[in-house]
Amino acid sequence: MLFNSIDFALFFAVVLCAYKLIPASWQARKWLLLCSSYWFYAAWEPEFLLLLIGSTVLDFVACHRIAATDHSARRRAWLATSCIGNLGVLAIFKYGSFALTNLVRIEPFAFDIPSALLNIVLPIGISFYTFQSLGHTIDVYRGACQPSRSFLDFALYVAFFPQLVAGPIIRSTDFLPQLETPRKTTAVDVQRGIDQVVRGLAKKVLIADGLARYVDIVYGSPGDFGAVNHLLAAYAYALQIYCDFSGYSDIAIGIARILGFSVPINFRLPYLSRNPSEFWRRWHISLSSWLRDYLYIPLGGARKGRVRTYLNLLITMVLGGLWHGAAWGFVIWGAYHGCWLMIHRYWFRRIETSQSHSTLSVGRIVGTFATFHFVCLGWTIFRAPSLASLIAVWRGLLDFSTPFYQVSPIILLLLCIGFGSHVLGASKRCGRAWFELPVAIRAVCYAAISLALFFRSSETVPFIYFQF
Repeated sequence: MLFNSIDFALFFAVVLCAYKLIPASWQARKWLLLCSSYWFYAAWEPEFLLLLIGSTVLDFVACHRIAATDHSARRRAWLATSCIGNLGVLAIFKYGSFALTNLVRIEPFAFDIPSALLNIVLPIGISFYTFQSLGHTIDVYRGACQPSRSFLDFALYVAFFPQLVAGPIIRSTDFLPQLETPRKTTAVDVQRGIDQVVRGLAKKVLIADGLARYVDIVYGSPGDFGAVNHLLAAYAYALQIYCDFSGYSDIAIGIARILGFSVPINFRLPYLSRNPSEFWRRWHISLSSWLRDYLYIPLGGARKGRVRTYLNLLITMVLGGLWHGAAWGFVIWGAYHGCWLMIHRYWFRRIETSQSHSTLSVGRIVGTFATFHFVCLGWTIFRAPSLASLIAVWRGLLDFSTPFYQVSPIILLLLCIGFGSHVLGASKRCGRAWFELPVAIRAVCYAAISLALFFRSSETVPFIYFQF
């Protein structure tokens, strides 16, 4: 069930009605949410539900074993069990075929691979819920929190359906305390939740899916297009992936809020960032903060000298790129951002600290412009289906001899609306103005967007991050 499908709308309507109609038994409501989450997940591949439950049981037991002993070796053994169990399953399903395919290219290891091993199906959401569950185990090991006393609470934390498939990755310290007492939903919560859901659907269906068609055409045959078309495709994909992924996060946060839960923000206008470090504090915040706290800092962070800091940055970003998928393009994309962060740390921070107040505003504009285009260049690596295609795309960006192919005015309009709303989003006055409008006017706007979604969504397009 996709968020942008009629099936999900009916599913959520039934769950919400049952959730509100159940008597004042908070335990019964949590069971309803857990069963609904398992049903939601099983709607794709029922057998993969066992992996989700297995990860939950493993980490619930590991956390309690870690907390029950002061013996350091036993604590490390249970932490290692959790890491091997979670990351091992993730590695098999996500990277098994990729590893075998590359291994047989090495002459001493050449052998025929059974077709079944080359067509391993990737379980939906496994990259997200394994990190979420494993993060709780690490927090318990560090003493940052206590293990959940209730298996029901922990299972619901891992499987909570609004963010189960594509995040945000929630910290247990943020979510488990919300399960201790019944959630109370106010009229403001429902209003703001509906607003986020509608906004997320509009981002996904009206903007991201609309731009996807042009992006697919250019990247499907990059050699047929010149610099202008490739530049427009780079801008279009930057907006497409942002609206697609942040749209999902908006829907997840909105649905959770309607149910009375608080899910942290996952995007904060990332294309207004002035440097790569700020970009990763604004883009996919739940993942970038997870990698920082559970990988970069344990590797030593910035505490072990300049060279080690650069190496830690590069390792973190390469593994972050590999998290997105089993392909060399993702590894290169991660290394690209890692190198960019290293250069920024070494050079550009010195320039920023030496800037005078008179040049600060100019520096912000230049920094934002440069950062956005560096990000767009990185997205070409992320989007290209192969290394050969990537080379063709980069050649196309430098090809001013190929004639310009006319672009639909709708694509240009979507680009203007998308980037325009992104810039206006930085204005608190615009945000307040929307909620200060009369309810009737907002209702008409919701109805208009819903009508547009109805006519636009003849084909339900999956979210980009579903495959990760």
